[in-house]
Amino acid sequence: MEIKGEITVGKTPRYRWIYRKVDEKKILDLFFKFSHLPKFIIEILIKRGLDDKESINEFFEAPLSNLHNPFLMKGMDRAVNRILNALRNNEKICIYGDYDVDGVTATSLLYDFFSQVTTKVEFYIPKRLEEGYSLNIDAINELKSRDVSLIITVDCGITSVDEVKYAKENGIDVIITDHHQLSDQYPKDAYSVLNPIQNDDNYPFKHLSGVGVAFKLLMALKYSYEKEFKKNTSPLKSYLDLVALGTIADVVPLIGENRILVKHGLKLIENSPRFGIEELKKISGLTKSDITSSNIGFTLAPRINAVGRLGNCKSSVKLLITKNQNEAKWLSEELETENKYRQEIEKNILRDTIEKIEKKRINLKYKGIVIYSTDWHPGLIGIIASRLVEKYSKPSIVLTIENDIAKGSARSIQNFDIFECLQSMSDILIEFGGHRYATGLKLPIKNIPILQKRFHDYISKYLTDEQLIPELSIDAYIEPLEINDHLFDLINRFRPFGNGNPEPIFCMKKVRKAQEFALMGKERSILKGFIEKRGKYFEIIGFNMSEYRDIIDKNEYFDIVFTPEYNKWLGGTNILLKLKDIKQSS
Repeated sequence: MEIKGEITVGKTPRYRWIYRKVDEKKILDLFFKFSHLPKFIIEILIKRGLDDKESINEFFEAPLSNLHNPFLMKGMDRAVNRILNALRNNEKICIYGDYDVDGVTATSLLYDFFSQVTTKVEFYIPKRLEEGYSLNIDAINELKSRDVSLIITVDCGITSVDEVKYAKENGIDVIITDHHQLSDQYPKDAYSVLNPIQNDDNYPFKHLSGVGVAFKLLMALKYSYEKEFKKNTSPLKSYLDLVALGTIADVVPLIGENRILVKHGLKLIENSPRFGIEELKKISGLTKSDITSSNIGFTLAPRINAVGRLGNCKSSVKLLITKNQNEAKWLSEELETENKYRQEIEKNILRDTIEKIEKKRINLKYKGIVIYSTDWHPGLIGIIASRLVEKYSKPSIVLTIENDIAKGSARSIQNFDIFECLQSMSDILIEFGGHRYATGLKLPIKNIPILQKRFHDYISKYLTDEQLIPELSIDAYIEPLEINDHLFDLINRFRPFGNGNPEPIFCMKKVRKAQEFALMGKERSILKGFIEKRGKYFEIIGFNMSEYRDIIDKNEYFDIVFTPEYNKWLGGTNILLKLKDIKQSS
């Protein structure tokens, strides 16, 4: 992809508007091949790395046939052979997962498969508060007492060097399936490691989620099992609802294989052959037409996450693997209750956190936020860190303290690798792990002031003040006549949206108000009204944008950045422009 120039077209206290200009010749070349597409749609495709006929067709179709051969992944042959040997010898296998949605769906996926081919399979997910993340010695001892001889980790294990060694010494082989960043140490005692980002791995796609890696193991295992044992198992496609759910929840880039898996998985979720997902949809109020990646991420995923954050998430796995609709119903009700409880606790922690930050002026003194307390629930600090990033546009670390040890979660902003940042100060940490946008960490409380200073210094070195203002990336400029039903049909072909494939964002310049704008909602923070350009009128709405009414009232012309959608209120299908930002026209 060739992009010429980077033009800052505006600057507000909320966002930096960024428009990256595409070579006009490249647009014209593709326009001759796709004359049914408007030029601004071709521009968006080029910006997403789709600059030839084949890649564009594959993007729109996203065929399952484009999934890569799982045996291309380093360690796959060895992992499959060990599992087949365990099945031949009737060994006991344990699927060892993580307690977030990615780990829960990966656990459910492999457990579902193994339960078809052996009676000697179980799953284990550590209790977040008592055992922490990934493998631990007590869990290995417990599994040994149950005669487990093979552990398959999902969405964890890549940093469990000592634990894997201990398992091997105690006669238990460990196959690791993970997608997180590797640290300097490596679990060399693992029987096999499946992680597409490990050294010397030639697997073509590097952005799989934990459940994505587990699915690649399933692809290879199903093929090999059926070839050897001459028995059929459930179709691979029947697992794509779990893959989509975990992939969306883990916010990995929705490009390449991830987009294929999610696109087909969402279709499966629409029809919900799995009782657990059907009941979860019912209790959260989602209908078939509501099944989008956004609704999965903000509605279904938090309910699955809730029990894992607050305690033991076995209920989430049981919900996803049950074959009994009544059991699915009461398990979904349990998750709903836990989620409401989680929301109340989260609200209180967030209020307390913001009060501490603004009282001590941490948001003004430092480029990155480090905040801690003995009172905050450790299962919720990752969410709180994300909320702080949204509010202050700064990398944030939230810590909870117990027995002179601070445990926490770090979240990052665009263009800042927080994993690398923490790696640079590993000498003051007990442990850390994760990826460029989200990590967990542990350190002695005496090192918190050092962490705050070094965190600030590191960010100051790599980010300017301007880079701390979030970017609002404009995909294309658009004119009134181009906003029509055909546009919505084309935008729908870009779905599913998510990290790496966001909903297209448009800019329309020099519009003017067609009537006085109203402030609506309980807090009068919703801006609503009509704008006009060249005789075309559009309803617009902006959430938490009350301060922008001055720009509209004091300027004859202003520019808007927005996403178009249908307003289906009271059965209508009017076009609505959902505002991202507004600025005075230059």
